[in-house]
Amino acid sequence: MNKYFKIFFILAGLLIISWGIFIRFYQINDTPYWMDEGYTVNAVISGMENGHNNLASILDSGKTYFCPIYCYPTEFIVKIFDNTPLAFRLLSAIAGIIFIFIIFFFAKNLFGWRAAFLSSFFITFSYSQIAWSRQARWYTLLSVFFWLALFFFYKLLYNKRKKILNGSLVFLFTLLAILTHHIAILLPLIMLGWIVVEIILSKNKSLLKYLATGSVFTIFLVLILKFVFGITFIEAFLNKISLHYNLPYYLSFYLRNYWLLIIFSVLAVFSFQNKKKIYFMLLPIFAYLILLSFFTNIVHYRYLFHITPAIYILASVAILDFFGKIRYIYLKYIFISAVILAFFISNGAILPRSFYLLESDDPDKLGQRPHYAYTPQPDFNSAYAVIENNLKNNEIVISSHPHFNKIFLNRPGYWLKYDYLGIEDNVSAINEDREYYVGAKVIDDLKELKQIMQNNHGCAVFDFMSIDNRIPKNEIDYITNNSELIFNNKINSYSEIWVYKF
Repeated sequence: MNKYFKIFFILAGLLIISWGIFIRFYQINDTPYWMDEGYTVNAVISGMENGHNNLASILDSGKTYFCPIYCYPTEFIVKIFDNTPLAFRLLSAIAGIIFIFIIFFFAKNLFGWRAAFLSSFFITFSYSQIAWSRQARWYTLLSVFFWLALFFFYKLLYNKRKKILNGSLVFLFTLLAILTHHIAILLPLIMLGWIVVEIILSKNKSLLKYLATGSVFTIFLVLILKFVFGITFIEAFLNKISLHYNLPYYLSFYLRNYWLLIIFSVLAVFSFQNKKKIYFMLLPIFAYLILLSFFTNIVHYRYLFHITPAIYILASVAILDFFGKIRYIYLKYIFISAVILAFFISNGAILPRSFYLLESDDPDKLGQRPHYAYTPQPDFNSAYAVIENNLKNNEIVISSHPHFNKIFLNRPGYWLKYDYLGIEDNVSAINEDREYYVGAKVIDDLKELKQIMQNNHGCAVFDFMSIDNRIPKNEIDYITNNSELIFNNKINSYSEIWVYKF
């Protein structure tokens, strides 16, 4: 590459990164919290007020919430920026920006700088990457540690220099990934699996020493997690394993939303000559797809979020391979322009916005099906602003999500009991008639609800998810028939919230 092209790509890269940063922070304070963000915010506040136990935030209920890698730093950020959405979301946004560079260097190490530039371009303007970078959750931070672990694992295997340093960094980032989100426990198994694949492909028995060393380090990692952090993965996995068939949901969702990149990713398998590198990128995808599709009874598309960059990288490889085979220069530019345009139409975001819909099925478009997986995003902020304006000092709040009672009203209130996952007779968030997260008083049934509402005045708030085959219909009917609706907001079919005054 001559110096003019180098200058052009440096300037273009700086412009792309700058715009990507701007999009991730644009009006980040204005987006209302959704349910899981509320858990993060509550955990951070509780940690600041109640302290910690074995790195977990001590909740008002006396129970703990484990999120040390995200919540600990956020506590210090909140002290600087005060109790604002920006403060709780800042670490996620920074991680999302850092991740652009990590993917660049990862792709450059495996496939060259052109693939690195295109991959980081896709990451910068990916709708899902931008959306999750603006949430007070740890999915972008998990991506950072997950791909850093894979990066140094690759260097450990295929670079002769700095073996001890690379091995140490693999262990460090694997540990950080697991502490960020327990789903990263598959990471050391993926690495061991790749060593086995490499031994089979190359028939290089000298790699057996890596397999033995990796096995020892995996055992050491499990022991550290158990005795230092109190995380017992093996027991938890064996207790929670549940054979189900969720593969059609994951395939349907990703083919709908990532169809362009998936097409090119498949082409990369056939077009790129170094198949070993392609298989290295595919292994994490198949590992998590198999786990989530066959060994759990819940469907959460965000649990595949951290491995979707593999699709961006593979697609970039195929796009550039096809680009190189085009004979005429004007056709090259038509082709790459068409690809970028299709990317923005299908899954890209270049214009800033204050609100991003998170990964969900759309019942309005899919029609009838046995199950919908959605990430509810009702406007809890506006709902609780209405509650605060209508609530007197001696009045109560009955809520489907009482952790927002704590966040907005600094009181636990009452909880309409139900299982958050919608699993019948599996309400796990109760301890001695108190809700797990903030110690809200549990309302067990319609009889108790009637008694509380007849003896008190106040507000009741619930969202669509909580009444979607979760809270008994007779309880919701009693609230709606014996109270005044004072607030209702509907963003889409699965993101609606109601506030009633009784």
